[in-house]
Amino acid sequence: MFYPQPRYRAVPARAGAALLACVLGATALVACSPANEEDSTVGRPTHTSTATPGPIAHKKGDPQLAAVEDTVGQFLKGDDEKSITYYRIETGMHMGSPTEHQPRYALSLIKLYIAAYVLEHGSFEDKYLALDMIADSSDESAGKLFEKYPRSIDAIAKEYGLDSTSAGEDWGHSMTSTYDVVRFIVQLLEDDPTHPVLVAMSHADAVSADGYQQNYGTAKLSDVVGSKWGWSDSKDRHSSVSFGENFVVAASIEGSAEELTSYVRKEITGKNLVKGNNLNKEALAHPGASTTRLTTSTAASSSTSKPASSTESPEPASSTTSSSSKPSSSATKTTAAR
Repeated sequence: MFYPQPRYRAVPARAGAALLACVLGATALVACSPANEEDSTVGRPTHTSTATPGPIAHKKGDPQLAAVEDTVGQFLKGDDEKSITYYRIETGMHMGSPTEHQPRYALSLIKLYIAAYVLEHGSFEDKYLALDMIADSSDESAGKLFEKYPRSIDAIAKEYGLDSTSAGEDWGHSMTSTYDVVRFIVQLLEDDPTHPVLVAMSHADAVSADGYQQNYGTAKLSDVVGSKWGWSDSKDRHSSVSFGENFVVAASIEGSAEELTSYVRKEITGKNLVKGNNLNKEALAHPGASTTRLTTSTAASSSTSKPASSTESPEPASSTTSSSSKPSSSATKTTAAR
């Protein structure tokens, strides 16, 4: 439920500070980085070869994240209940789960898209309200802004090429994917490393407007500068997206905040980063060979393997969910999202 706000609202000091940080340059972002926790290789170069491929030159709205097929990097674990996407900006390396394109309830990550639209098209006061919403994850602010700018989510999805993103009947039932969230943040970083949305993410409150701790999931990785979190009212769904100087990572799970953190730490490891870098370099050097190998491997495994008895999907390398895919049946029963 959303509660009405006064028509006029004082400009939040925190949001004003975030805008001020935008003009101070990239050093402001580095200064906001929390102390390193866990895997120290996440945001740092992984030296596996003297050859360093360059990143893809993105065009705004182009839905392709990496210079190679998405299937090349889809070796991380994921299923209908969880997904993860990682992108290394300096090399163009992408890795994720086969379910990274699957539309899921965006929870409060959808507020990133609303804020971006308001910054482009909203009133002066609403721009500050949008930045404050990123920091404190206020549902009241999200309801007010989405009611005033109902096209915001779909317009940003079209502008940034977010194929798995769509608005719901209210902001809390809107859909996105971990791939789309990463793609969106990557474009912001490439366009302006001190974009107001990014700065607001780097100034996020420790506790949200409704009293929930904002310190889990991707935010627990090392070298993170800014984050945004999402959770359902029933606390049985969680998501997060984080960025550092040279990487962006997003994850979503049907589970607790602790389960999301555990999932992220198990998948974004030094070993997997090395594997992702090697696969990316090999695919760039021999694009035809990598595609043929993946296709052949998938065909062979599908003809010989038996149905998995576990609850997790077998994760074939070539398995991707199209942008038109529907969310899992259990997702349709979620409570209003935070």
